[in-house]
Amino acid sequence: MTNISKLKLHKYNRKKSSFININKATGAITVIMALVMLGLALASALYTAKTKMLDVRIANAEIRKNEAILSAESGLKRAMIQFEVENVDLINPIDIDSIDDSPGDTNFVVSYSLIDTFETDGDCPKIVRFIGLNSVGQSKDSTGTRTHAQKIALLPFTCGTPDSAITVSGTIGIGGAFTVGANPNGGGVGVPLSVWSDDNVTLGGTGATCGLEEFDGGYCPGSPYSDSTLEAADILDNDTTGFPSDLLDYTFGVATANYQELKNRAEVLADCSTLPNPSLTDITTGFYWIEGACTLNAGHIVGSVDEPVIIVVENSLTRLNGGAIIYGLFFAFETTPGSGGDVQMQGNSTVRGAFISDHDIGGSGGTFNTRYDAEVLGNISQGGGPKLSTVEIIPGSWKDF
Repeated sequence: MTNISKLKLHKYNRKKSSFININKATGAITVIMALVMLGLALASALYTAKTKMLDVRIANAEIRKNEAILSAESGLKRAMIQFEVENVDLINPIDIDSIDDSPGDTNFVVSYSLIDTFETDGDCPKIVRFIGLNSVGQSKDSTGTRTHAQKIALLPFTCGTPDSAITVSGTIGIGGAFTVGANPNGGGVGVPLSVWSDDNVTLGGTGATCGLEEFDGGYCPGSPYSDSTLEAADILDNDTTGFPSDLLDYTFGVATANYQELKNRAEVLADCSTLPNPSLTDITTGFYWIEGACTLNAGHIVGSVDEPVIIVVENSLTRLNGGAIIYGLFFAFETTPGSGGDVQMQGNSTVRGAFISDHDIGGSGGTFNTRYDAEVLGNISQGGGPKLSTVEIIPGSWKDF
């Protein structure tokens, strides 16, 4: 082989080797790029999966949070309703109690505490109670929790307590047998007040006004303040200066012209036959507005000392038969002059609390028994029992945490 041939062969081999090396390098790069792309794809898939999982967790957490918020709000609403219509004991001071009721899909526990109590000033003094509500709501699976707090005020329906056992705007003519247990401090400390009126008071028949001890002991006529033969200072009649011009406003802080506003707060009944009897129901207290004649059969007891009632009889006759007892505040009301009904009591029927009428009461036969009861009236004026007060939300007191 000549030198020229050897040289050509050498160049050919070198060129061939270069092509082989280039092919090898290209293959390696391709493999590396494929691995890199695969790695990036896996990383992207993992990132996407992780992001989606995070989104799902966030969405689930939001759902649980909203469920807990709904439960906490439901607890607050439930508590406010309970204060309006059920037996929440705030008559006696408390530190804390709880409401645990979870209807439907809500789950909550509400604690409440008496924050403060004070008496307002003015013509209609009221004992206002401030209550703190704390509602802890949970999600359906109990993993989400939310706490809401709200302050409310309990405003009783009545303006303090009446000064007298019997208060009438007009004449009073009581016949038959009667006994009236006086408010021992109605005319001031140690000054009893049995009957208060802006017109004449006529006591006929037998009976007397007396102190509470005498009334409870059954010997009121034997140790009277006043009777048919003597009208003493415990009967304040013809009071044209100090007597209120509107007894509905004096008692409830609502003028007679606006009585419908007060009526809307009460449970309206056609008559007195369905008034709650402690022997038949657990909760007897409440504010009842009677549109028709009010007749209580013999032995029918309405309310109790701890759970008294407010009864307003509109333009109708009231008849209490033997042994019937009303624990609370009784108001004989007329919407227009001359439309009011009379009040008749028979046997040992009694109003224990106070009796008020914004029109003449006369011609009553049988008995007319009324005992001033400071404990009964105090339970009403404090508005701590169910149905004896309105629930008002204190603006700006709601918070969540």
